[in-house]
Amino acid sequence: MHDDSGIGKVFWKRLPGQRLGLTVGIMAAGVSGLFPVASLAEGSPPSNVMFLVDNNGAMQEYSEYLPEAFTPGFYPTPEDPAPGDLGGDGPAGHNINTGCTDPALVAAMSWFDKDSSDPAKNGSVSIDADSTLGSKFFEPDRFYHSRGRRLAWQTDEYPFSVSSDFNSLNSHGDALTACYTVTNWKDAYFNSPMMDECMTCLTTRGWWRGPMVSAQTSPGLDGPKPNPGEAPLPPEAFRKWVVSGRVLNVRPPKFVVARKALKDVIAQASNVRIGLATLGRDQGWFDPPELLMGMSPTCDKSTPTVDETALDRAGLMRAVNQIQFRNLDRNVGESLFGLGGYFSSQMLDNQWGNWFAQPIDPGWGWPGCCDGGTYDNPYTGQFGATWAAAPDEWLKAPYIDDERGIYLPGQPWEAAEGDDRSICFDNQRTAVVVVTGGTPRYEDNSVPITKMMELLIAQGAAHPDESPVRFNPADPEHNPSVGGINYCDQAVKYPPASGTYTKADCDYTDYNWPAGLGVGNKNFMDDVAFFLSHMDLRGDRPGHEPVQTYVVGYGTDSPMLQSIAKAGEGGFFRAQSVSELRDSLTVIVDTVSVP
Repeated sequence: MHDDSGIGKVFWKRLPGQRLGLTVGIMAAGVSGLFPVASLAEGSPPSNVMFLVDNNGAMQEYSEYLPEAFTPGFYPTPEDPAPGDLGGDGPAGHNINTGCTDPALVAAMSWFDKDSSDPAKNGSVSIDADSTLGSKFFEPDRFYHSRGRRLAWQTDEYPFSVSSDFNSLNSHGDALTACYTVTNWKDAYFNSPMMDECMTCLTTRGWWRGPMVSAQTSPGLDGPKPNPGEAPLPPEAFRKWVVSGRVLNVRPPKFVVARKALKDVIAQASNVRIGLATLGRDQGWFDPPELLMGMSPTCDKSTPTVDETALDRAGLMRAVNQIQFRNLDRNVGESLFGLGGYFSSQMLDNQWGNWFAQPIDPGWGWPGCCDGGTYDNPYTGQFGATWAAAPDEWLKAPYIDDERGIYLPGQPWEAAEGDDRSICFDNQRTAVVVVTGGTPRYEDNSVPITKMMELLIAQGAAHPDESPVRFNPADPEHNPSVGGINYCDQAVKYPPASGTYTKADCDYTDYNWPAGLGVGNKNFMDDVAFFLSHMDLRGDRPGHEPVQTYVVGYGTDSPMLQSIAKAGEGGFFRAQSVSELRDSLTVIVDTVSVP
């Protein structure tokens, strides 16, 4: 799906000094290059921008999968083919619909032409040649192993191209080596039609669609394996390809695009404090975000304006390069909630602990069955009645998981003393900018929804249309209107003429356990964003210190992401390329920095 209107639209934006109103359709078409951040009014403190990067495994994928298109009857179907014959099946996979000459396949790959004079089509310029990475992403005239949905990853697939830490690449400089590596140099494929086809395609086209993983594929050459509780993998996940770096420079994986765009924005932003976080790893139920770098520069280097030499751009960019895109969950809501704790005054007055220490009454804050629990996981059988019942559920300290042999950082807090604070000044504007490739899901509802709603209602919180926020968690399975936050019916589909979304579109539960039971509010990511944008998170200052949420959806117009952006009194952008993503992030930083 494509949008020809530029970098997308900001659907919801709070103008300075105003409460969020109804949809503001601000066109961002025609934006190009990087804009300097607007200068601040005299005496206004610099803003805080925390980038929250989606590190879900789906960020490894291409925004558009390599095609499975084929012309019926084009491919040979021999009666008793050998493993290396066209149509054969063997240890490297099933050679069905391989090659580079099928008219349907050639048409589907027409977005790339290695002989074109246009770098945007021939891929002659590396998208990210950062010398601090282990490899250039990507070297135009080397060959890389791929699957139809993503570059082959060292952890799941062989032959692979992307290292397990996403920092370096394995590639080949000649077609013969690249092709025979697909077969692990097995004798059955020497001087075979399949290998001749592969080498011809790489020489003439710069890409080859190879075999499909089958029951005959040798262990180690098969994969990937689906994860429990996740949707079945698409056919493209099992199709082997060999592609030149030129192909990848034209249509790179999502994580490469996100990484490059973030580094470009960090390099250019001025007079703003910047931090970096990713979605949290599995820590039981609630998974707090991982804070890769707190707000920079420190408070003493941020007044009256930011000391640009103290903004650790190099450190931020190194942190971006070190993100590992392997998270099983896309727990945006939990991560937003945890960043709310980071921006709170917890270390000074126990603000977060006063709000969210266990036990929370009623139950554990969940509007589900069994006094706070939820039903068992329908995909894995995991027990659900003890949902979020740990005494430190939303206040987790760091610890080492001996069973998995990994360090888990726990809930991030600002420094207890000194100038390394998350918020430096009264009424300082603070925003979290979510950069994501898809809809939040997979165990992303472990937040104290009932307590958040209770706090909001107590202070008279209202929706943009000024109707009061309400919430009734009692017997949600049979309650036709539990309340809470859901703006999915105001989200916009791309292209705009393609229809509308409804609130029900954000009640998704498939492969998204656990979820609430109340119609209209089964997922709580937008409730978290609303809480952060309306509550004063600091009891140590006389001002009002909420946190806005902006969302950039790379290749997605997810209604939940749009609802999060509206609830967070920020804006939603949709991007389809590195330039659109970079420009979207720059516009957001520019907007947040205007007092």
